[in-house]
Amino acid sequence: MKSSRLLRFALFALVVTFLPSCGTEFRKAWNRDLCPAPPKAGGVAGKWQGTWLSEATGHTGTLRCVVSGPPEDGKFSTKGDHSFFYRATWKSILSGSYKAVHNVKKQKDGSHVFKGEHKMPDWAGGLYHYEGKIKGDEFHANYKSAMDHGSYTMKRVR
Repeated sequence: MKSSRLLRFALFALVVTFLPSCGTEFRKAWNRDLCPAPPKAGGVAGKWQGTWLSEATGHTGTLRCVVSGPPEDGKFSTKGDHSFFYRATWKSILSGSYKAVHNVKKQKDGSHVFKGEHKMPDWAGGLYHYEGKIKGDEFHANYKSAMDHGSYTMKRVR
């Protein structure tokens, strides 16, 4: 009896210890000032907030994204690549964060279109493909994987 209580206490202690660290990296990115001045009007870099919707299941949730500008150190392999750091919630209590590199191209009308992909675990859909458009403070995109497809919309957070 004592050993089962001790085991349950140990598991509880582990959960309590590690649960707050979930999303810590995203929270730091979200709270960090991305640059000394506000993001350029009409650019893609900055903080975005909105919702996602699975057209396959009808599930929905909140979505945040921190978009970093193209690095000056040549970190990415292709001109126009940006880091998109997403944090999505599901059922108001489950959430997850992931980073994806999207190639961004400025259009003649001042908008930006982007494409990219990101490998998630197989149980979460595997390889996801993204396509979207950012115009001003509006962000619209579609995603597709072997198990899911849908869309998300966000607005710039100032």
